[in-house]
Amino acid sequence: MGYGWSLRISAILLLAGLLVGCDKFHSASNDSGPDGAPSEQALQKISYMSSAAAGPNARKSYDHFEQARTCGDFELAMRWNRPPNVEGGPFHKKMVYLTTTVPADLPKGSEVFITGTIEKWESLPSGAAGWFLRMADGTIVQAIETTDFWEKQEQESQEGKVVALVNPNVPGRKFCGQGAYQGLIGKHPDREQKVPLVSVFFAMDRKSDAGGKSDKPRRHAKTPRDK
Repeated sequence: MGYGWSLRISAILLLAGLLVGCDKFHSASNDSGPDGAPSEQALQKISYMSSAAAGPNARKSYDHFEQARTCGDFELAMRWNRPPNVEGGPFHKKMVYLTTTVPADLPKGSEVFITGTIEKWESLPSGAAGWFLRMADGTIVQAIETTDFWEKQEQESQEGKVVALVNPNVPGRKFCGQGAYQGLIGKHPDREQKVPLVSVFFAMDRKSDAGGKSDKPRRHAKTPRDK
C-alpha cells in the first residue's frame, strides 16, 4: 500500500472519530435523553419536590405533584416520570405534552399533559369542576375535572394539607393537568362551536411562570360553589 493510500485511510479514520466525538458531545449537552426525559441537571430545579424509588435498582419518580410551585415544575416532574417517547401509565400509552396547541390529528383517548391559562371556571351539575383554557396559540380548550378528585381536594384542604388547586376559579392563572383527550366535543364559552375537550385526572393552578413568579402550594381558596 502506497503512502498516498495510507494518508487517505488515516484521514477517514480521523474524520470518523471526530464525528463520533461530536455526536457524544451533542448528546451530553442535550437536556433530554433518547426517551425524552429531562437530564439530571435540569431536575435540579425541582430538587425541593419529594421522590421515591420503587426498588433498590428502580428509577426514582416524583410522588407528590401538588408540591410543584409552578406549572413548569409540574411538567418537568411529569416528563421525568412519563418520558414522551416511552409508553407507560395505566393505559400503557405515550404521554402527549400539549403546551402550545392541540394537534388536529390527535387521536381520541390520547393521554395528555395540558398547559393553558384559565379564561373561565364553572361548577357542573354533576359536582365536578370545569375550566375554559386558552393555550399559547389562542386555542380554547374545555377541561373537566372528575368529581372524585375535586372532592378529595376539598377534604384535604379542610384537613390543612397541601393541595394542587389553590385559586382555580381566578381567570389569568396558569392551569396544568394530566388527563385524556375526548375529541372535538367541548362547548365554546361564547360561541356556537365545538372545542377540544380533556377529561382531567389531576390538575393544579398556579401563578404565571413568567418573571420567576410562583405559588407556594397551600390550602385552596373557597370557590363560589364552596361558599
